[in-house]
Amino acid sequence: MPSLRTLLRDKPILCLWLAAFVAFAMWFYVDRIWAPQVELNFSDLYPRWYGARELLLHRRNPYSLEVTHEIQYWGHGRALTAAQEGSTDEDRFAYPLYIVFVLAPTVRFSFATVTIIFRFLFPLIALLTAVLWLVALQWRCKAQVAGALALLMFGSFPALQCIYLQQPALLASAFLAAGYAALATGRLGLAGVLLAISTIKPQLSGLGVLWPVFWALSDWRARRRLFVGFAVTMLALTAVSEWMVPGWMREFLTGLLAYQHYTRNTSLLSLLLGQRGALVASALFVIALTVLAWKFRRDSQLSENFALVSCLTLSVTAVVVPTMYPSTQLVLIPAILWLLAHRAEMVHGTKATRLSWLAAVYMAAWPWVAAVGSMVAVIVFGLSAVRRFWIIPVSTVPATPITITLALAVYAMTQIRTNGSRRAVSQIETGSYARRGTPA
Repeated sequence: MPSLRTLLRDKPILCLWLAAFVAFAMWFYVDRIWAPQVELNFSDLYPRWYGARELLLHRRNPYSLEVTHEIQYWGHGRALTAAQEGSTDEDRFAYPLYIVFVLAPTVRFSFATVTIIFRFLFPLIALLTAVLWLVALQWRCKAQVAGALALLMFGSFPALQCIYLQQPALLASAFLAAGYAALATGRLGLAGVLLAISTIKPQLSGLGVLWPVFWALSDWRARRRLFVGFAVTMLALTAVSEWMVPGWMREFLTGLLAYQHYTRNTSLLSLLLGQRGALVASALFVIALTVLAWKFRRDSQLSENFALVSCLTLSVTAVVVPTMYPSTQLVLIPAILWLLAHRAEMVHGTKATRLSWLAAVYMAAWPWVAAVGSMVAVIVFGLSAVRRFWIIPVSTVPATPITITLALAVYAMTQIRTNGSRRAVSQIETGSYARRGTPA
C-alpha cells in the first residue's frame, strides 16, 4: 500500500484537496471557536478608513482628538475619558498618513459597503500574497502543489485573523510580497515603488524594505532603478502627506508610542528576557543579519543566498518587533515556504539543521493540526465545550518566529562554513598545482 508521501507526490491533486480541508478547518476554528465577543462595532480597518475619509473629503486632521473621539463613538458608543485613555484600545489613526492614498477609492462609500467589499477583497489579497511569495522565491512546482501551498498560507491563523479583524497589515504584506516578486522578475523600478508603498505598516515591512534597498546600493550601476523607484515614491508620499497635514510625522510617531502603551504590546523576547535583555537580543539579531546581508550583497536577486537573506530578514522582523499580535507573522510566509522548498537539504544535512527544521515545522504546522482536531472535537463534544480550550491551536504562535528564524540561521551558518571549507580546499589544491608546475 503506497504511503501518504508517495500518494501526494504522484497525485498532486490530493495535495490541493488536503490543503483545502486544512484551510477550511482553520477558518472554522477562527470563525466559530477563536472569534471573541465584541461590543457594538469592531474593525481594525475602520479607524484608518474614517481618518482617510475625513482628510480627503473634509480636510480634517485624522490624528486630531476630535476625529479620534468620533472613531471611539463608533467602536465603543462613547468617547474615552482622560482616565480611560491608556487602559484600553484608543482606536487612533495610528498609521502613516499616506495610507489614505491606498484607501482613497473607498472613502465615498458607507462603511457598511466598505466592509462588504473587503470581506471579499481580503481573502483574494491573502491568496494573491501567497502566490506572489512563490514567484519571489522562484519555486517552480506543479500547479496543484502551488495551489495547495497558496491555500495553506491563506488558511494560516495570521492570515485568517487579519481577514476576520479587517487588519490593514494584510495590505502592507501584499505590497511587500509584490515588491519582492517584481524584483525576482527583473522589474527593479516597480519593485522600488511597491516596497515604498508597503511602508504603510512600517513595523511590518521596515527591515524587509531595507534589505533590497541596501542590496541595490551595493551595485549602483546595475540596480539603481530599484533605489530610484523607492526613493522617488517615498519622497512623493511623505511630501504630499506633509502638504496635506503639516507635521504629520510627529503626530504619527506620538500616536505610535501611545499605541504601544495602551495595547501593552510586547515581544516574546521581552517576556523571556525582560526589556533590557530583549533590546540586547534584538540588537544581536539585527547585527548578525547585517553581517549576513553584507556578505551576500553582491549576489543576484535570483540566487539562493538572496532568497535566504530575504526570508531571514522578514523572520527577524517578527522576532524583534515589540508585538505578539499574529498579524505581524504574515512576514513568516516566505520563510515557511523556503523551509518547505529546502526540506531535503535540511533533513539530510547536519544534525543541527535537521533538528532546527523539525522544530520550525512543528511550530508552524501545529495550529493547522490542532484546528482539524478542534473541528472534529466540536462534532463529538459540542461547540461550547471546545471553546473552553480555544488557546490550544494558537499555543505555539508566540514561539513560531524564533524557531523559524533559528532554523534559517542554522542553515545559513552551515552553508557559510561549508562554502568556506570548499574555498580553502580549492585554494590549497590550486596552490599545490602551481608549486608543482614551478621549475626548481
